[in-house]
Amino acid sequence: MRTKIVTVKVSYDTEETWDITLKEVKEIFQMMNNLKRNAVIIDIEQGANKNDDGQD
Repeated sequence: MRTKIVTVKVSYDTEETWDITLKEVKEIFQMMNNLKRNAVIIDIEQGANKNDDGQD
């Protein structure tokens, strides 16, 4: 079986929003898995926490 790794960046405003997002992502993975394809979350990495208002 072939493998590709996809990296996704998620920006969110609160931990509650993150919890909802993670639940929805897991549901999407469950829906797309079948005999020919299996997707799993391998790692979740914390990025820098900052308010991204577009100004540096």
